[in-house]
Amino acid sequence: MYTPRSFKVEELLVLHSFMEQHSFATIVSVADGVPSATHLPFLIDTTRGEFGTLRVHMARANPLWKTWAAETTVLVIFTGPHAYISPDWYQDQVTVPTWNYSAVHVYGRPQPLADQGALRLLVTQQVQLYEEKEGSLWDQSLMEGVMHTELQAIVGFEIPIERIEGKYKFNQNRSLADQQGVVAALERSGCPFKKAAGAFMRALSLKERA
Repeated sequence: MYTPRSFKVEELLVLHSFMEQHSFATIVSVADGVPSATHLPFLIDTTRGEFGTLRVHMARANPLWKTWAAETTVLVIFTGPHAYISPDWYQDQVTVPTWNYSAVHVYGRPQPLADQGALRLLVTQQVQLYEEKEGSLWDQSLMEGVMHTELQAIVGFEIPIERIEGKYKFNQNRSLADQQGVVAALERSGCPFKKAAGAFMRALSLKERA
C-alpha cells in the first residue's frame, strides 16, 4: 500500500484496535495470475504471533479457499471511515479535491483449522461477539442438530499475520486550520458516512495534538 510518511500508522495496538472495530474485511488471493476476493468478518487474536493471528470461516462452496496451497499468501484489507474532501473546506483553497480514508492491510498464509471442535469454537466466539443479547439460539441445545449441519457447510482458517500496514489519510499534511475546516464540514453533513469520517478525523487530530 502506497503510504507517505505523514499518513503511516505503525503502532500495533492502534492497528489491532482498528481491525477489531472494522472487522468485516476483504480477503484477496491470486491463482494462475487471476485475483479473487471475498468479504468476511474476522476475529483478531492479538496474543498469538508477532503481529497477531486472524481467524475466519467461509462457505465450503466458496471456490476461493480451494485455490490455496501451503505457500499461498493472502491479503486481507480492513477499511474504515472515508469521504470526499472539497478544497472549499480549506483556508488555502488554491488546490484540488482529495479523498480521506483509513485502511489496514494484512498479509499471511492461511492454515486450515484442524477439526470440527476448533471450527465450532470459532463460530461460537464470533456469535458471542456480535450478538447484542444473552442466550443466543446458537448456545441452546435444541439447535444442536442445526449447528452440526451448518458446520459441515463451512471451513475455517487461521492466518498468522506476517506483515501489517496501516494508513490514515486525513489531511495530516495540511495546516491545522485546514484540518479543522474539513472536520467542521464533514460533521455538518447530513450523510452518516461523512459524519463518521469527521468523527474519526477529529479523534485522530486530538490524539496527535495531545
